[in-house]
Amino acid sequence: DLRALQGVRRPNMDMTGWIEFFAAGLASQLSAVKRRGELAIREYGLARQHDLTDRQVLALRQVLLYGGITIGELERICKGVHRRTLQRDLRDMTEKGLLIRRGSTNRRDYVLRGDDG
Repeated sequence: DLRALQGVRRPNMDMTGWIEFFAAGLASQLSAVKRRGELAIREYGLARQHDLTDRQVLALRQVLLYGGITIGELERICKGVHRRTLQRDLRDMTEKGLLIRRGSTNRRDYVLRGDDG
């Protein structure tokens, strides 16, 4: 906030506005770091619990971040991997009870079991 910075240059050097601005920015950044840390811990725990491959961990990360994943999204993440291989990865995660399949053949996505709304 420009006003907060300009307030410091005034003769009385009141830094209250700047400190409030800085504290709000710091709180926002700490909140984002906390969320990323929580997601990383959850991802690690689920990956170990379900013995996931590296590709499956990438799919899980997408599900945790965005709420779900489609085969097309997984293809964009795992460039060069055959679609059938990715379908097997998702099917394996479903059979392990980690994900559930949702939607029609034309618009199917996979979500975390229990987070399917």
